[in-house]
Amino acid sequence: MKLTVIIGAVVLLGGLGVLQLGGYFRPSRAEGDEMLFSVRRGRLTVTITENGSLMAKNSEKIVFRGRRGGKITMLIEEGKTVAAEEVLCKLDTMDLENQKQQLELDIVKSDADLVSARTELDIQKTDNVANIEKAQIALNKARNELERYRDGEAPKERRNLEVLIKQAETDHSRAKKKYEDSIKLLEKNYINKSQATQDEIEFERAEIKLVGARRDLELFDKYTLPMTLVDKEAAVADAQRGLNSAEKRAASTLGQKQAAVAGAEQRLSSQKKNLKEVSDEIERFTIKCPSPGIVIYGEPNQPWQREDIKLGGQIWGGFTLFTIPDLRVMQVQVQVHEADINKIKDGQKTTVTMDTYPGLVLKGEVTKIATIAGEGGGGWRGGGNEEVKKFTVDIVLDSTEGLTLKPGISAKAEIFVDERDDVLYVPRQCVFIEEGTHYSYVMRGRQPQRVAVKPELSNDTYIQIAEGVAEGDRVLLYNPTIQTGAASGASESSSAAVPAATQATGGAP
Repeated sequence: MKLTVIIGAVVLLGGLGVLQLGGYFRPSRAEGDEMLFSVRRGRLTVTITENGSLMAKNSEKIVFRGRRGGKITMLIEEGKTVAAEEVLCKLDTMDLENQKQQLELDIVKSDADLVSARTELDIQKTDNVANIEKAQIALNKARNELERYRDGEAPKERRNLEVLIKQAETDHSRAKKKYEDSIKLLEKNYINKSQATQDEIEFERAEIKLVGARRDLELFDKYTLPMTLVDKEAAVADAQRGLNSAEKRAASTLGQKQAAVAGAEQRLSSQKKNLKEVSDEIERFTIKCPSPGIVIYGEPNQPWQREDIKLGGQIWGGFTLFTIPDLRVMQVQVQVHEADINKIKDGQKTTVTMDTYPGLVLKGEVTKIATIAGEGGGGWRGGGNEEVKKFTVDIVLDSTEGLTLKPGISAKAEIFVDERDDVLYVPRQCVFIEEGTHYSYVMRGRQPQRVAVKPELSNDTYIQIAEGVAEGDRVLLYNPTIQTGAASGASESSSAAVPAATQATGGAP
């Protein structure tokens, strides 16, 4: 960084020799005038000069969007002018192509498996309907048989038994009366013994028949009817269980077939999705230029990444491969020391020069100032054991029409910080500070007098004095209270005299 001052003529009074007077080192007439400076009035201009890089204000970054890393097999030459959709880079796709081929074969097999699974599902649906219908028919038949027996056959059979009892009772009554009549007739000898015996036998038969008929009804009510009902109801229950089992079996087998279809569909869908992802990845392994421009490897603010951009280089997703700058609007990006950053303001005018283009001077202005050290490509830099903070400053050039500028080349920007006309100024080593008070030593006759001063704008060489001295006053270039010599005293005290807010570093022009 360099500070430049544009001022009027500087008058130094020459002489030789230094004399000590009243506790001060007082120069002789021959030597002392070299240690004095006459306060001057004129224009004081402060600029900050920093080196930086030329770049496009607006650039399109081409970032590798692949989901996996790849090795570069084709790479366009840096600096080449390209058209939209022109191929810039290709990565090795051999593994991806093999994976794609295998997925295509898997999809053919999975598609056939899906057709088979759907056919099996349709067959199972048909079988389920048939099995359920068969079980339903069996249930309906069992229910009908139960109803027919309970409401038809059983009552009918019981009525038949009751009829047989009544008939047996009638026959019994007739046989009994006939037998009784036969006994009376036998007593009167109207019939013989054999006829009476025959009537007795018929009576006994009728009695046995009546007992049997009554016994049949009793057995029917007690055993035949309930047991038959139990059998019929059991048949209905069995048929109901058969229907339930058929329905559950149908649901189970149907679920299995549906799961097989769903699995085949999911497998096929997943394979198709993977195929699309692999195909898209293969396309991403060919990087094309989205818009016309000049090819720059990597990102200008991260030059260390350029090492990986080469044939055979390995890159990963999110890696910035190229930058395509818009050369219509160019800017210079510089790093400004933290001691000077408060002097930089938006809109400050600048001049830019480049060693690549000797004699070319471009105008520009400050458009952006980083808010923190290191923002926008700055960082912690410094020498020795002390770290130095720098801030990134962007300077947009006014016009580059008709010029062919190459991004990335070195540039020097001179920023005009401040300029004041008709001000008093002295060299920086004329001003000292003690306990927060600035002062200078002004010659009053042959004696130096300590005078409080108010410094303002300064650069590496000169400092403006707003109060305390007048034009033409002669001020010492050293602190006469230091006993080790004027030259040494001037050197040691000058830097401490400059206010921290306005101190700058660098040499005079």
